[in-house]
Amino acid sequence: MKTSVPQGVENMGSVDPVATAISNMILDGIYGPGDRLKLTDIAARLGISVTPVREALWKLEGSGLVQNIPNRGAVVRAIDEQYITNLYDVRAAIESMLIEKSIAAATSSQLERIDRARLAYEKAARNADAKGILPADAEFHSAINSIAQNDVAIQTLKGSFQLISSLRLRIGFDQHRIKEVIREHAAIAEAFRSGDARAAAQMARRHANGARESLIQALRIANSNAGT
Repeated sequence: MKTSVPQGVENMGSVDPVATAISNMILDGIYGPGDRLKLTDIAARLGISVTPVREALWKLEGSGLVQNIPNRGAVVRAIDEQYITNLYDVRAAIESMLIEKSIAAATSSQLERIDRARLAYEKAARNADAKGILPADAEFHSAINSIAQNDVAIQTLKGSFQLISSLRLRIGFDQHRIKEVIREHAAIAEAFRSGDARAAAQMARRHANGARESLIQALRIANSNAGT
């Protein structure tokens, strides 16, 4: 089945749109952690030759999303408990830093964007819309993180969280955690409105830690079920 791809993929020299298309397939759960990324399969999906696909996979390896393994080829990076722990340690550090910087610079329109994303997450949760929850959550964090205008920090977070989203689509969502996320998002948004940078940074760390523990527990359950 051919996959819808970003404009520009048909240009054989355009590696970035191909990398974006592959990233989107991972985010959508078409390819998940540990899956092989066959050049011919991806090229057929995108309707292009294998050359830009090969180049895009090398580019994605640099972002941490893909691994090129000798005698096996490219695979979506596998996720284990240690990787999740490391990833969320990084997220807690970066996002608490970004949120402190963002509060002082936030405009009324940026605060409105944060609230729209928060409400979109709540709506998706009420509707049990798994594919709606993920982009709403990503938008909430993007609305906050982008205010600090630190592209290096944002790019550090980006690729790895596509992996986490792909994993979540495969192993499902913890309803208790979703309720916690709603409360945590609301608390973070309130800290923004009140201008309390220290409280917001603490909440960002608590939020990342809760996500880490929830995902590790879900992974353990999925692995246990797979072994039965």
